Amino acid sequence: MSRVTPGVDPAEIKRILEDFFNKSSDGSLITSHQLWQKIVDGKAFSVSHRFTNIASNAEAVMVFVNPADSDKTAYIVAVEVITMAQAWVDVFHDNDITDIGTRVTPVNLNLGSNNTSAMQVGYNGSYTEGVQAVNIVCPGGSHIRAIGGATEVGESVVIPPGKNILVKVTNKSASAQDLSIRILWWED
Repeated sequence: MSRVTPGVDPAEIKRILEDFFNKSSDGSLITSHQLWQKIVDGKAFSVSHRFTNIASNAEAVMVFVNPADSDKTAYIVAVEVITMAQAWVDVFHDNDITDIGTRVTPVNLNLGSNNTSAMQVGYNGSYTEGVQAVNIVCPGGSHIRAIGGATEVGESVVIPPGKNILVKVTNKSASAQDLSIRILWWED
């Protein structure tokens, strides 16, 4: 049994609650709500790759390309780097990519959807770095304090057709280590 308070429009209460729960000072609730809706709609994707035994001072690189003819815009929610050791993380945009390298297939986050991503993702390709947008450190450690770390790179990024980003992780530990790069986005 529902009760209605005289003079209060239930539709207005619903609108106020939706407005309240879809806003926060940093936009995180809005992004979370949007991402969830895109997952439900079958328009959200994830891609990741594990790089093993990366030598000291060597790099692991992943490129994310929105082809010029894709007719889609990618809305990146997160770039995540997880490493067993200390590392430098650099992100570049507007790179010159001559070979995307080994392709990685994006996974639709709605396992019931047949939608495929228009984006191209790869590693170990041929490229010239573009404009540096991010340069941060992923924490590590040594000996008994070797805990590795996880770093979320930057903020949400919009990648229109014909644009790309390159994520480069440099192992700054004294020995070879494993690391992974994961990108989460939706496209419309």
